[in-house]
Amino acid sequence: MNIVLNILAILCIFGLPFPIVYLTRRNKIIGAIGAIACCYIVGFIFSTIGLTGKTYDKDTTTTIAYVLVALSIPLILFSIDLRSVKRLTKGTIIGYSLCIVSVIAVSCATFFITNKFFPNIPGAKLSAMIVGLYTGGTPNMNAIGAAMKTDGDILSAANVADTVIGGIYFLLLISIAPKVYRFILNSRRKKQNVEVSTKEEMLTEEKKDDYTFGFKDKKSIFSLIGSFALAVGCVGIGALLEFIVEGTIGNNLLFILLSVSILGVVFSFIKPIRQIKGQYTLGMYLILMFSLALSMSIDWSVFISDILPIFAFFACAQVGVILLHILLCKIFRVDGDTAIITSTAGVYGPPFIAPVAKAANRQDLIAPGVICGALGLAIGTLLGIGMGQIFLLF
Repeated sequence: MNIVLNILAILCIFGLPFPIVYLTRRNKIIGAIGAIACCYIVGFIFSTIGLTGKTYDKDTTTTIAYVLVALSIPLILFSIDLRSVKRLTKGTIIGYSLCIVSVIAVSCATFFITNKFFPNIPGAKLSAMIVGLYTGGTPNMNAIGAAMKTDGDILSAANVADTVIGGIYFLLLISIAPKVYRFILNSRRKKQNVEVSTKEEMLTEEKKDDYTFGFKDKKSIFSLIGSFALAVGCVGIGALLEFIVEGTIGNNLLFILLSVSILGVVFSFIKPIRQIKGQYTLGMYLILMFSLALSMSIDWSVFISDILPIFAFFACAQVGVILLHILLCKIFRVDGDTAIITSTAGVYGPPFIAPVAKAANRQDLIAPGVICGALGLAIGTLLGIGMGQIFLLF
């Protein structure tokens, strides 16, 4: 191993996400690609260094990736106000509940199909990952993949598939999808000019940009450092549980990721912790670093053989989730606008709600959509890991 390359790789993991975010704001093309996708592209380029005969320690970058995703989950969850769920309307609750039902049904179908006809595909792990992915977003998928000891090459391929397929669906959501949903679900377009309440508007604004910290004073910086220390403590508790139960540390990420998910939700009910500015953003930066570290760790020969079947797997899963959700919304008489917002909350999470709601001319649904997305972030990892353990029994 080349020591210089090892140091350079580590510096890139922690340093490159910041200029990448800057470029996404300054350049429309790079901005359209997105910061996470750009991190994967840079990581892929970096991983080709090994093809020259000299390389860095990819086991180290893999370890760093899993530590980063473990730290990101509690930071993201700390900022979620789950008490806001009580402000959801009956239609929104039904719409998002049907989204969860759709995800679980499709994940079961994909597992049994792949287990029966495509035994070379890790169906149990991928089916568990789509539960988290389509309940609250990418952070859940990566946490579940790490908890179930998914190979880094497969996890990278899953993220690439999600980026491409998810990007296509998002373009449809902000263009023709609102009309399609209204036509199928027999709902007329409503002209809305509804002002969101101050508290809801604050929640929406906080999630508009994943990478803006929104503070300048030293007190907020110290509070954020404290929040990060708390996240480290949550990881430490998970590691301690693993040591007590199995006598190892870091060999079974299931204990750590279950601990950070549960403790992240628990601490979110403590108001002083929940109101710390920038912790959601810090969590998302750690996701960028994770994406970079994971893609730097891939073995190209394995990745190329994995990408096509996994791409097909995620394409079928997302189409299945969307179509089943529409069918269930038709049966339970959920209107088209609520259906499209709850679908967005499940597939993408809070940050994508506002542009879809604006495309549908339903700004009044931004706050309910953000609340559903936040709920998905909170329950997605636990739900996915639970389903994964059930799949493994077969």
